[in-house]
Amino acid sequence: MLINVALQDGFDRDTVVIRVDGSEAYRGEQVTTRTQISHADDMQLEVPERPFALEVEVPDQGVHESLELDPRVQPNVALSLRDGQIVAKYPERLGFM
Repeated sequence: MLINVALQDGFDRDTVVIRVDGSEAYRGEQVTTRTQISHADDMQLEVPERPFALEVEVPDQGVHESLELDPRVQPNVALSLRDGQIVAKYPERLGFM
């Protein structure tokens, strides 16, 4: 099963690592938000067809968050970096997929 993930606000030449149940699913280097459109990167990730842990790490800033997701309910995830924390939203659809 695939989910759509968008990296939105707050990224500035950051390394971003996303893991699905502990396995690395995405690594972006020099991830930077285009502030005019609140977009840094987007991807589709292969995930299990059951609830799972989505871990987001921005190692250069010491940020690590773990989110519990159910892909049948939350197929779209928008992630922003604000005040040293990952903020997640679950829109009905993403504009960059």
